[in-house]
Amino acid sequence: MRAAVKRSNPIACPRCRRLRSAAFLLALGWLSALSAAADIIVLKSGTRIEAWGVEERGDKVYYEGPAGQVALPRRLVERIERSDALPSWATAGSQAAAELPPPDLPALGDPDVTAVIAGDKIDREVLARLEVEAERNGSEAARQRAAAAHVLIAQFLFSRGQVPAAGDAVRRALSFAPQEPALLLFLAVLEVEQQRYAAALEHLRPVLNGSRYLFEAYRLEGWIHYQSEDMPRAIAAWKRALAERSDSELEALLARTEREAQAAEAFEQRGSGRFELRFDGGEVPTRVAAGILAALENMYGEMASTFNVAPRQPIVVLLYANQTFYELTGLPAEVHGLFDGKIRVPVRGLVSLAPELERTLRHELVHAFVFVKTRGHSPRWLQEGLAQWHAGQRPWVGLETFRPLFEPRDGTSLVHIEVGFAGDAAQVMGSYYASWLVVDTLERRYGSAGMLRF
Repeated sequence: MRAAVKRSNPIACPRCRRLRSAAFLLALGWLSALSAAADIIVLKSGTRIEAWGVEERGDKVYYEGPAGQVALPRRLVERIERSDALPSWATAGSQAAAELPPPDLPALGDPDVTAVIAGDKIDREVLARLEVEAERNGSEAARQRAAAAHVLIAQFLFSRGQVPAAGDAVRRALSFAPQEPALLLFLAVLEVEQQRYAAALEHLRPVLNGSRYLFEAYRLEGWIHYQSEDMPRAIAAWKRALAERSDSELEALLARTEREAQAAEAFEQRGSGRFELRFDGGEVPTRVAAGILAALENMYGEMASTFNVAPRQPIVVLLYANQTFYELTGLPAEVHGLFDGKIRVPVRGLVSLAPELERTLRHELVHAFVFVKTRGHSPRWLQEGLAQWHAGQRPWVGLETFRPLFEPRDGTSLVHIEVGFAGDAAQVMGSYYASWLVVDTLERRYGSAGMLRF
């Protein structure tokens, strides 16, 4: 019997880009450049875009969306509807939507400390002076200033995607303010960003043994266990977090996770160093599961070479019975695969690894690798274009489906393609196919080496 899995639909993976990095969301309290309000950008075409941190600067409207910062020509915008609510994509699939509290370092507002970031660069002379004062003077005030300077540097580096360097700055801050719990939380967040889960848990341990920031620490601990597919520990950690403070978003995530854990109670499991495959034995015979795992291993090698990156943690792949998949995700029947930090695919009565299922798995695996490569900050058009291109899912439709996205008008076509993903089903389909065309053009023109540099 053929698997009931077709090639990924244009509205498959609708939550792939909603999965904003847990570390990014947790660090919003440190990077106060963004507003916590979700605004609606209404385009003259009628499209409504849910966005964060909307700013009007000159002839551009800048906003933060699931794929990162996007700039729209002001001429395309009809109006901006302001709101105090969090955007739905910021909280979907992640308990980390609340802000991480700032560290208790009064020196963060000291003029001598804030001077460490001058314009768009780090003033190493100011930093060296503060460190010398802390090491020679040894006073608590001097040490606090040096620690605060490194916190500002960490924020600066993190905002530019330099995560390892930001981690080094936080470690240096801890050398002047040992065991400061908010700094340990920040460092744990940066470790999660790099999939260094064991290190993150190590940094969280002193915080969990303290009395401050317990809600934030248990919430992050639960996220780590959830990503590692350790549902009992994730649920236990989130319950401890909610015992410290009520939080509607975390309560919803806990309820969903409990349903997910219940659905997977009878799942069989096969694993390797690269994958953790969990599946409904009633739908996937053991021999077929072994074949799927072998196919995933082959794909992994291809992806690691293509993207020059390897995930630090095993990739979780969940094969659900069709009804279970759609009940858990709430997705429409047109969707045949989902990556939200884990690869989830609906299956039914498999007797072999059908070509359609193999393409779906490859498509979702591309999402997983691109997510790791870019730490969750790649544009939607690039994600979807690469996923289709590497899965061999060339869109067999007429050019009229997406030609309007490339017609001359204000702004680059990429902006219009990205915006299309927030539209109706037809607009999403057009953007999906247009993304493939852009990636296909880039691959043909610049080759794999050029795409890797890009």
